[in-house]
Amino acid sequence: MDNVCAPCLDGNMERVNSASIPLPGPFSFTVDEALERGLPYSRLRRSDLTIPSRGIRSVNGSDPSLLDRVAPLTRLGCPDAASHATAAGLWGILLPFRLEEDERLHLTRWKGTNRVRRPGVVGHRAPLMPKDVVEIYGASVTSPAWTWTDLAAVLSLEELVIAGDSLLRRPDAPRRQCSLNIPDPLATPAQIADVVDRRRGSRGIRRAREAMPLLRRGVDSGPESRLRLLIVEAGLPEPEVNQWVLDQNGQRVSRPDQMYRELRIAIEYEGEHHLVDAAQWHRDIRRDERLREMGWTVLRFTKKDLEPGRERSTVARIRATMTRAGASTGRP
Repeated sequence: MDNVCAPCLDGNMERVNSASIPLPGPFSFTVDEALERGLPYSRLRRSDLTIPSRGIRSVNGSDPSLLDRVAPLTRLGCPDAASHATAAGLWGILLPFRLEEDERLHLTRWKGTNRVRRPGVVGHRAPLMPKDVVEIYGASVTSPAWTWTDLAAVLSLEELVIAGDSLLRRPDAPRRQCSLNIPDPLATPAQIADVVDRRRGSRGIRRAREAMPLLRRGVDSGPESRLRLLIVEAGLPEPEVNQWVLDQNGQRVSRPDQMYRELRIAIEYEGEHHLVDAAQWHRDIRRDERLREMGWTVLRFTKKDLEPGRERSTVARIRATMTRAGASTGRP
């Protein structure tokens, strides 16, 4: 041991120690987290790591998810939370494509005076309360209700209703494809109303107030919301959303996307997944057969029926069916 110089010994110890200490995360982590774990700073300068932002390291060649990208930014010591379209993407709130394809990250600073200033980050400030921020999976994220009110500044009324309906989905709705896949519903109407009331004067809050009465529980998809809004805008009575139809024995037969129970009219929106899933397609056919055997009319629509220029014929189909069932449908 006397023949080994101290510098060489220290260098060997550093290499041994750093090799035995795992990185704080498989994709991204903060420099402070690495140092607290005992990794030497020299380990953070190696070529297998990249620097996506100051104070952050990412594993070179990894394909981080949205959560992996934004979570370390919320753990840098400042009270920042993922917000706006970033939070919406994490929660699985339905967004138009123009926002989904924007790769910038949104962070809201809820204490202090300065917005976050980093490349690829849009900084915001807001008077968030503790209940408006959720700590989940190593990230701070604005609550679904707060996130919805943030979106009101950049979405149209229809888009905002679609996003709001996606907060209120039923507990047994199909699972969301997102990082924070928590049970539905993401929020309650009371939680949304509370945030809207507290955010008086915020950008878009007037549109949020306009959208609130149009939100409905139990909607499974954006096209279903669009179809309902189209029906109401045309002056037709608003249909029930995702309610069970029972047979004479009280057994559940079907839960149409929308329906006019007294007229025995069921309205179904068929997404493309219905066509590629043979089992689902079979269930759809049998479901509709059982309804027809009970005297119901089943109207089925696809995304083609919601394309610009086709809305009028879509409404006309529904109006004509209601008229044949003996309903007064108002203006033609």
